[in-house]
Amino acid sequence: RRPPFGWIESTRRQTHCNFPHFTMLKTLALIAIGACAADAFAVSGTPMLRSANGQRAGASGLCSLSMAKVNVQGVGQIECDREEVLRTAMLDNKVELYYGMKGKLLNCNGGGQCGTCKVELIKGNVSPRTDAENKLLAGKPASFRLACQTLVMGDIEIRNKPDA
Repeated sequence: RRPPFGWIESTRRQTHCNFPHFTMLKTLALIAIGACAADAFAVSGTPMLRSANGQRAGASGLCSLSMAKVNVQGVGQIECDREEVLRTAMLDNKVELYYGMKGKLLNCNGGGQCGTCKVELIKGNVSPRTDAENKLLAGKPASFRLACQTLVMGDIEIRNKPDA
């Protein structure tokens, strides 16, 4: 006897499936939900204060001394704390970082394992390359960096998605 449409036979048990890619989509949805939940509980450095005019300030309350400007070519300028992770600064300021839906769903959430947050440093002062960057960016120019592994040490200029 043939099972009804939507049922998949397996050696252990029958599993209901509405369409062929259901298990893949279910897995991607669980990954996305888990990533959002993990980001909600992540501690991100010093607490953010706001000055009277609404500008972000560091824990000292001095906006100009603890802030750095990040000029993203083709997007504009954003501000972040000095020694803040570039990926965090870009996502907090709604700057598009990843290539398409695959990068948005299947990135490593800042672990330095996937290489989807690649940027090119045009000028400025950032932290030295990590071992993870050296491994993933082997054969790429020294100016290529992973946003998740790069600390902004001062005013910088970057080009997003340098391979595009």
